Amino acid sequence: MIKFYTNRELAQKLGINLAKWKRWSREFLPPDPLGGMQSGFARQYSIDDAFKVFLGGHLVSTIKFTIPEAKKILEDLRQWLKSMGIYQNSSAAPKLKDIPDVVVKRYVIFIYQQPSFSGQTIDFFYAVRGIISDIPVEHEASGVREQRYIELLIPTQKNIRAVSEAAEVKILNITAVLQQFIEALNISKTLYRIPGKAQKP
Repeated sequence: MIKFYTNRELAQKLGINLAKWKRWSREFLPPDPLGGMQSGFARQYSIDDAFKVFLGGHLVSTIKFTIPEAKKILEDLRQWLKSMGIYQNSSAAPKLKDIPDVVVKRYVIFIYQQPSFSGQTIDFFYAVRGIISDIPVEHEASGVREQRYIELLIPTQKNIRAVSEAAEVKILNITAVLQQFIEALNISKTLYRIPGKAQKP
């Protein structure tokens, strides 16, 4: 059975001011289809709607993107989120058995922004990095780590040169955001492929 949540329930469980949650909801979701038909109707959120608002709010409040920038990022990453089974209610969401069983500890998304001299356009591209291992190694200098990962560039026609020439980069620890969400709402982690299985390096 699909569970639905109210504004007040989500704001309380996620530790977000109710007015702020409602404001984010208006920004990141389309108008409530029942809101205009029945006065006083309390909006209900599917798990996907709730996570979209939560992720959009994280992009704004924590990573400090503007609302239009956060909307663009959510749209750009929508297909990847579907492909990973994060959007549970989507008809396009894959079954867990159809998602490659790659041993990934966590996913981190590097959000790159192209320089915009006119200020009229928002042009982002992304490197989705699936961390397989991250271990300290012996070296002359202190604090050296060896990291192995798989990486996907979005859009796929971007290349490493574009990444190196980007004027600005911000990091979205998508696994940590999802973990916070599912723990706050007491959702079973078995619904998701992400976060990946914790493996010893």
